[in-house]
Amino acid sequence: MSPSQKSELVLAVFPTSRGFGWALFEGTMAPVNWGIASVKRNKSAWCMTRFGKLIDLYRPKALLIEVNDSPEAGPGNRVAVLAQDMRGFAANRDIDVHVYSREEIASTLLSDEHASRDDVAEVVAELLPILRDRLPSPRRPWQNVDGRRCLFDAAALGIAHYRITRRNS
Repeated sequence: MSPSQKSELVLAVFPTSRGFGWALFEGTMAPVNWGIASVKRNKSAWCMTRFGKLIDLYRPKALLIEVNDSPEAGPGNRVAVLAQDMRGFAANRDIDVHVYSREEIASTLLSDEHASRDDVAEVVAELLPILRDRLPSPRRPWQNVDGRRCLFDAAALGIAHYRITRRNS
């Protein structure tokens, strides 16, 4: 990939308590690469190191991240702090940072701001068939969140970003 191509890339990240999911796009339905970075110890430091490597490798034009404004996301919430650190890291490297709410993403993809993350993941799998085999089963109330879901949350950010920016232009 040449440096001129890299300047048009958009990196979507979705931090979790286990690490983060990411998807790299060069257009609306054009994911270039994706993955899940998971860790068990020293989570924040390791996540920032891995995030920095992604930024250095791909040099994206923009970073997409979901705002974490749930009641549990107080000032000491590690995931919220990680998301803020990622935004600051990108901004310090002159990367445009776009923050979207979960409701904005769900509304853009499903015309329903109250759609579940499982519903959003299903739409992402339909729109990006290359990810379909990674789609986790819908979560039951007694189950933990499947670690693969963060990949679909990141991909949903990418798709929603392109739809929102196209609509606003």
